[in-house]
Amino acid sequence: MPRGKINGAAKPRVRDKLPLKTRLLVLTESGYRCAVPTCRNILALDMHHVWEVAAKGGDDPSNLIALCPTCHALYHRGTIVQESIFAWKSMVVAITRAFDVGAVYQLLFLDSGRNEFLVVTGDGLLHFGRLIAAGLASVEQKANNAWQLVTYAVNISNKGRQLIEAWKQGDRTRLRVAMGGPLPGGASNT
Repeated sequence: MPRGKINGAAKPRVRDKLPLKTRLLVLTESGYRCAVPTCRNILALDMHHVWEVAAKGGDDPSNLIALCPTCHALYHRGTIVQESIFAWKSMVVAITRAFDVGAVYQLLFLDSGRNEFLVVTGDGLLHFGRLIAAGLASVEQKANNAWQLVTYAVNISNKGRQLIEAWKQGDRTRLRVAMGGPLPGGASNT
């Protein structure tokens, strides 16, 4: 029998050990955390193939996503659906290319609090500049005190909330609507 065949059928490709450079790229992309936005575990991370090895998925970083062992097991049990993996990968790529990891956590932080729970001075406002400029956070002046100490409330905007909700739900269609662009992952808008 020819090598690489089982009962006349092609033997599925066995996953090779991923090079350190590839693993580091995927971990950096996810901020060294699980890519599932409701998890964000940092203790241990697996490299999951978006298109699985058995389906001829490659080992390049664009086909890998960092998942903690629990989320990885939930995917393989069918609790997490493949559509969510696509959405989370798309979101991790988009948001980490547009913002630094700190801005991603600031957005998740703003989403976790009630409206106007964060009041900052002007120098604190600068930390949220990228999110405000992108329309993902909003700012409102709260107090002026004769220009001695001006304070501002920083909140997640409607667009930012839609983006976080779509990300958490793993819904590419809602991500497209929230981002106002083509459907992440290369699928058509029609």
